[in-house]
Amino acid sequence: MASPHSRRKTSGAFGNNKPRDIVRDFTRPEPAPVDTTPRELGFADKLISFAQPILEQAGGNHTAAKGAMNVAILIWNAAIEGGPKVQEAKATLAKLPGATVEQVEELVTTMVARKTELYPEEKLVVTNFILKFSHKRGAQFRVSAVNINPEGVKKADLSDMVKVSA
Repeated sequence: MASPHSRRKTSGAFGNNKPRDIVRDFTRPEPAPVDTTPRELGFADKLISFAQPILEQAGGNHTAAKGAMNVAILIWNAAIEGGPKVQEAKATLAKLPGATVEQVEELVTTMVARKTELYPEEKLVVTNFILKFSHKRGAQFRVSAVNINPEGVKKADLSDMVKVSA
């Protein structure tokens, strides 16, 4: 067992009284490289750019912005699912207070054309979204979507893909 008397005789961390050189490196590490390659737009980014005309009409009101995103997503899903869903979307929007049939017809036609023009290859149907506003972080937009028409994927291939990615 170590005691103050036996420590004088030991060499090493506790018993060595010789001064040690203190070597410090005061140089800064090189900054981490910044990735400047442009990233591909995510699905949420695409959805926001699609909904931009409707969001501009909503103004700065948070509640109106959530309602505008609901309308935009309704039209987005209808544009992907086709004719009968577009008619259902028009009927749903016509029930909104202050909406006329002419306004709804113009809005839906314009937005379906906008979707076809901006993102013709996009086949994701929105299943859920979260739009949060906070003073610290600003607006946060999260989207859950499902691809209803995966091209080139057969049922057997899909199960193999799920096993590989898990």
